[in-house]
Amino acid sequence: MMQVTETKKHLLPAENLDEFLRKASQLHHDTNSLLRGEEATSYFTLHAFDISRQVLSNATPAQHAIRRDTFFNPSLMSRARLGQGKHDRGEAVAFAGHEINDADAKGINRHFPVHVKGVSVLHKIIPKGETWDVSVRGDAWGLDDMEELYVFLNVGTLVLEKGAKLVIRGNVFSFLCQHIVCEEDHSRANFHIGILPTPFSVDFGHGPLNGKHGDTGNDGSNGRNGEPLTASYGILGAWIPDDRNPLQLNGTNGEDATHGLDGAKGRNGGMCKLSEVTIRNIEGQLVLFSQAGSGGDGGNGGDGGNGGYGGDAVTGIKGFNKIITGGNAGNGGKGGNGARGGNAGHGGVSSNIYLNVPQEQISRVSMHSYASVGGLGGKAGAAGNGGLAGNAPQHENNALSSISGHSGSNGQTGRDGLNGRSRPAAHLYLNDHPYTQFNSSPKL
Repeated sequence: MMQVTETKKHLLPAENLDEFLRKASQLHHDTNSLLRGEEATSYFTLHAFDISRQVLSNATPAQHAIRRDTFFNPSLMSRARLGQGKHDRGEAVAFAGHEINDADAKGINRHFPVHVKGVSVLHKIIPKGETWDVSVRGDAWGLDDMEELYVFLNVGTLVLEKGAKLVIRGNVFSFLCQHIVCEEDHSRANFHIGILPTPFSVDFGHGPLNGKHGDTGNDGSNGRNGEPLTASYGILGAWIPDDRNPLQLNGTNGEDATHGLDGAKGRNGGMCKLSEVTIRNIEGQLVLFSQAGSGGDGGNGGDGGNGGYGGDAVTGIKGFNKIITGGNAGNGGKGGNGARGGNAGHGGVSSNIYLNVPQEQISRVSMHSYASVGGLGGKAGAAGNGGLAGNAPQHENNALSSISGHSGSNGQTGRDGLNGRSRPAAHLYLNDHPYTQFNSSPKL
């Protein structure tokens, strides 16, 4: 295992120190305070492509020329007609030296000014197992998080102790490091630099990543049971007064249940934005990782409520003056329909990642990017059961027997929501040429 000691805090060679200080000046940082070991952070805006390219990209015109031929890979071409495609073309201008397409000029220029967080530090140690997150969110400028934001990180010497990580979450990222020290860590899940997604969805929906489950339908109320009639009695026997209402022998119908409510749609996973990482010297083995966010699961559809039971009927009554036949039993209420499960969100999209290192040190680099994962569609809501018909008692005198009702029909089962789609992994470029991942591993 490599030991990190105080001797690693050596001064950079003059050429590297000069580049570090030049970049610090572009980021509006005081170079004297940086030389005293202080860390500087600034928040500023850029108003045109020419200055944006100078500040944000460390690549030379020759490197930009190489990138132009491969910048628009199949993943980017597949979304060329979408709003993200316009962002891609703007990044191609800033990071690959492309010319602005006349059709895009108005739309792209509308995104100026570009909002940038700049960080400079001459010597930085990320302690064992800790993470240095240099991301920025819109509240730094009073903006919402849908705005595309940029981070430029300028470091002289960066030491990552075992298990330490440098991460960016969902910002366009440019990193210039003169010397990086990576302690060995053979953990399969470890990486040193993580190009990670926004910790929230950037689609145009609302609410949490996973869709809310639909509410269950309400059960129908049970019907009221019939009430028996009473007779008056005299020397001739039972006598039924005319004011007795035969309808009170009927049971009333059970109430229909209400339907379940649909599950909400899951939202799309967070996006990984374009990154340019430039390292002048590597000590150890450097691992870079990227994967956009998983899509949210759709909410489950609510179950339909159960129909109310029909009320029981009452047998009729016989008097010497009249016979009142038995009542009707109440029908059971209909069961509610189960609701549809919400569709899942798609995995987040990724943009290009450029890593530039000394050509003689490319064997010290390992890069991994993985496709994002779509969410799972919500499950269908179950159908509610129809209510049972009320009881219809029988009598030895058929005229006094009650009449049966009908049980309510069951509701219909809902439909499952659709699973979300996976989205392609970030395209990786090492020294401006497409990089092939030879080793595969599971999602981290």
